[in-house]
Amino acid sequence: MFIKEELFAKNLFLVEPTEKYQRSFKNYTLAYKKINDNHYFTKYEKSLENFEKYSQDLLNYSKGKNLPLGLTNTSTFWLIDDDTVVGVLRIRHKEDEFAGHIGYDISPNYRNRGYGFMILNLALEKALSIGLNEIILTCNIDNIASKRIIEKNNGKLLETIFDEEENEYLYKYIIAIEDN
Repeated sequence: MFIKEELFAKNLFLVEPTEKYQRSFKNYTLAYKKINDNHYFTKYEKSLENFEKYSQDLLNYSKGKNLPLGLTNTSTFWLIDDDTVVGVLRIRHKEDEFAGHIGYDISPNYRNRGYGFMILNLALEKALSIGLNEIILTCNIDNIASKRIIEKNNGKLLETIFDEEENEYLYKYIIAIEDN
């Protein structure tokens, strides 16, 4: 199920947030500011103010420590290509009703190059390693790229749901992970 040959050919891998990639992650964050994407810029803005605290918070969240109210344990990884952070992956250890188990985003500077498929493929291996063997994912029904990425990774459509808080319809998928 995992497409390792393609990934290794591109020298891609996931790492937990680390100081080694601080400068690259700063550029990642600023790419969202440049395109006025407040959703993701706000999510990562704290890294610009105090990177050490930001990365420590993410590590704590993966262990269930100091979680913001209403959140579950969430492991965060960065997709690295040639020493550059090109994507961010979040794996929730329990399903979130509207966000599922996995969330990811690719830098605006690196979209439409296959990184979305690759980050989700690597995410499935990480999810399996933390004990998840059925993954729930959601995407906005208008997000054709995300729909394709999920389906290309063997996602099976379960249903369409409505998120009242975000006022949007979502496709809800399942991916059964096999230990390969």
